[in-house]
Amino acid sequence: MKRSLTLLGVALAILGWYAPWVTTQRRLAALTFNALDLTEECKFVVRAGGANIAREWFLVPLVAAAFALALWASHASRTPRYALTGAAALLSLVPIPPFLSGMSLTAFLSLVIWRSAEERLSFWLSLAGLLGVALIFVLGQRIGGRKRDLVFIALALVGALPAAWELFSRTLPALSVVYASPALPAWGFFVALVGFALAAVGAVFPDKPLH
Repeated sequence: MKRSLTLLGVALAILGWYAPWVTTQRRLAALTFNALDLTEECKFVVRAGGANIAREWFLVPLVAAAFALALWASHASRTPRYALTGAAALLSLVPIPPFLSGMSLTAFLSLVIWRSAEERLSFWLSLAGLLGVALIFVLGQRIGGRKRDLVFIALALVGALPAAWELFSRTLPALSVVYASPALPAWGFFVALVGFALAAVGAVFPDKPLH
């Protein structure tokens, strides 16, 4: 039951990340964004001087969920372990800006590492996510018991809290000004929060034997 609850929480966190996070009072489809959309939309808000938004925080929940998925898979049987770890690795690659894929390696490194402040953090976050998933695949079976539970709780907190703070403290007010309509949190944001909460709850409460 405990492992099932944790996996359900991780799945909801991933689903919620891809679902709408922001909408407006007018409920216009063109002004509805998921977390990935927000990382792009906030570029234009920042350029317009609307706010100093740390848009990379909206990518962190997906990387945290990828780590949690890989950690859960590390104690699964062989086939689910490989499949879920592969899925976690793919999720960790999502923050890489798509237009970089067609570049040569030299141009890619030059743009991301030295020139592009907008894309640099996203690139390093994705690279850290991929390396983290690989390390969990190799070492995850050694993380057991209470240490594993604490890692799940830490990932849930990192996945939920910074993005939520950034959304309410700076992003929603800035978008409300830009679009002249109150920006509101949408259902995907709350599903992601519930997912991380379930993952944490699954780690907090011990398994109870069935009678």
